Amino acid sequence: MGGAFISGVSMKLYISGAITGNANYKQEFADARAKLESIGYEVCDPAAFGFPDDITWEAAMKYDIRKMLECDGVALLPSWRKSRGARVEARLAKDLGITARPLSAWLTNEKVPTK
Repeated sequence: MGGAFISGVSMKLYISGAITGNANYKQEFADARAKLESIGYEVCDPAAFGFPDDITWEAAMKYDIRKMLECDGVALLPSWRKSRGARVEARLAKDLGITARPLSAWLTNEKVPTK
């Protein structure tokens, strides 16, 4: 369970990646969530929030960002650079001192900076 705990308390990670325009986003996010949970992380999965189909991008982002701010870190899916929303999340996390790094780094506990 390596880096899944901070002082004995489970770390909470927010998953960030492309949702808009990504037909497979639910499966990609669910797979990431399962992998992270299997090694002890608590996970916040925006793909599972259950937004109505007519929600605006802005309204979804406002909600997502509030949830992200409750987390200890951000796990970036490979699709994150293709997503305007995920780029906003990664930048905000960096600016606020929240560690954002690739999903693979969280899974192997590598220290990889986000550019």
